[in-house]
Amino acid sequence: MNAPIDIKVMSCGDLSDNIFCNIGQILTSTLNPKEVFKRVMTVIGDYFSPRNWSLLLMETNTGRLKFEIAMGIDNKKIDNVFLEKGEGIAGWVAQNGKPLVVPDVTSDPRFSSRMDEILGFATRSVVCVPLLNGSNRVVGVIELINRFLPPGEMPECGDLDIGVFTETDMEILGSIGVFTGIAAENAFLHQRVKELAIIDPLTGVYNRHYFNEIFEREEERIRRYSYPVCVLMMDLDGLKQINDIHGHLAGDKALRTIADILKSSIRESDVLARFGGDEFVLLMPHSDESRGLQVAARIQDMIKKWNMNSTRSDPKLGLSIGVHAAGPDNMDNMLIKADQELYKYKKFKKDPAGLTSEEEMRRYLWENFLEEGSDETDETTGFG
Repeated sequence: MNAPIDIKVMSCGDLSDNIFCNIGQILTSTLNPKEVFKRVMTVIGDYFSPRNWSLLLMETNTGRLKFEIAMGIDNKKIDNVFLEKGEGIAGWVAQNGKPLVVPDVTSDPRFSSRMDEILGFATRSVVCVPLLNGSNRVVGVIELINRFLPPGEMPECGDLDIGVFTETDMEILGSIGVFTGIAAENAFLHQRVKELAIIDPLTGVYNRHYFNEIFEREEERIRRYSYPVCVLMMDLDGLKQINDIHGHLAGDKALRTIADILKSSIRESDVLARFGGDEFVLLMPHSDESRGLQVAARIQDMIKKWNMNSTRSDPKLGLSIGVHAAGPDNMDNMLIKADQELYKYKKFKKDPAGLTSEEEMRRYLWENFLEEGSDETDETTGFG
């Protein structure tokens, strides 16, 4: 929203229980967005006594609203559920940037019953306010549904235990929406800065600095709990030639493609990072050499399939992979040894006649000719 939005901001002294002081303490106590939302919604629930209450964030490209946190309902029922732009009371508030209180939704044409049907719920009274960022733009909404009656208060809408929200409720909640929106924007910016410090911006995987931190921590755990670990050191073949022939944008695309293939080939517990210009490294806790070789074969098979489906103008991709596994007793220089295995792989890839031992032959055959059987190894590796 570009037009200025006028929401009355109330001060701490306006409320006997100092709800704004509580909100202020929350908003300055953490820079974790989810924690900000959770704590604010807890205070809102205690003060307003709604049956259901939700915080929804707006998608910038579509204007849809997604439930970021919902309280008083079964959250499984709203997984991947969106409110379309302008849909219902919440959609109207987000689209118009104005707070709204509806004592009885049956008399308001802006109300949509779709969420009631999904949740098996009957909405009676609603108060909804926009979340505003520092530029006074709507980034989401807070919506409260069906107020519990305080002891001794008479109902106004027919139901024995349901009260209605008031204009005063809307003003108080509107002020909370302003404060929460600005605090959430700061928290998201802080989170983004943290991500930029650990993520490689081109490929979206971890950077080398963060990988080294994780690797050091993993070394300590391995020595303490005595489990195996495997490292794959990988190198995109011919990146310089791709840059020289097809241009640096094509080289960047090749790196992103390889990163996407690698991300789709690993477990959640594995750690993938861009180690250098054309190098990637994969840390696989609780994995021995055979598991590492199976994953390497799977990666090579996926690259082969990508090359088969790529256009004629796309450069063909290749990846050299060095595999090294160790345990608590032989972890010294793991990354160096994995890099040495990568060097051997690249050497033997160019000149198989240089193989000098049975072990080298076994590894060469596994890494170069067992890719076709990688689908059969999925059950044993846990990759599907």
